[in-house]
Amino acid sequence: MKRVDGEETRRKIVLTALEFFVRKGYHATSISDIMNKVGLSKGALYAHFKSKGEILLFIIERFKARAVDEMIQFVNDGEGNALDKLNRCISFNARFATEHENLCVFLTFLTTELKADVDFEPLLKGVYRDYRDFISGIIRQGIIQGVVDKKTDPDLAALTFMALHDGVLHQWVLNRGLIDTKQYVKTFREIFIYGLASDKGRTKPK
Repeated sequence: MKRVDGEETRRKIVLTALEFFVRKGYHATSISDIMNKVGLSKGALYAHFKSKGEILLFIIERFKARAVDEMIQFVNDGEGNALDKLNRCISFNARFATEHENLCVFLTFLTTELKADVDFEPLLKGVYRDYRDFISGIIRQGIIQGVVDKKTDPDLAALTFMALHDGVLHQWVLNRGLIDTKQYVKTFREIFIYGLASDKGRTKPK
């Protein structure tokens, strides 16, 4: 029973810290903010995490496992050409955003704040590198398949995909009450996929 209670307390700490980091920023969030919201003494909180930085590192690793690694697995489990795979990336990200909003927007909101922090920069870069390399690999595959314009630079296109995705997330959070989410995702999908596709890729099979 104690182990279950401990795991539940650890989960509450992580979710509470994530909420504060997204809302206030990492540096503006104090250990006291987290401990007061969870209802723990400082000693009890430190029994689970040694520092605020350790909580952040755990969340970054969780983001990689849940948002990046699971997306890669979801895409690789599907069939179709490179454009179909990119569509699966978008579908996974859209669903993930609705189910895990704070975790989904976490790096989008905090990257600028953390990019110069020597404690977190290497892990952040690693997460984004894995994401970029996966998208870039799909686009390279699409060029070989003839469904992506051969003049496309795969690495730049992957970075553009990531930048658009982050911007879409940011505006969704700000304007969610005004946005038809399905139509919003459809618009992003059509703009990126159509702009990337070759003439062959834009032609639907009969």
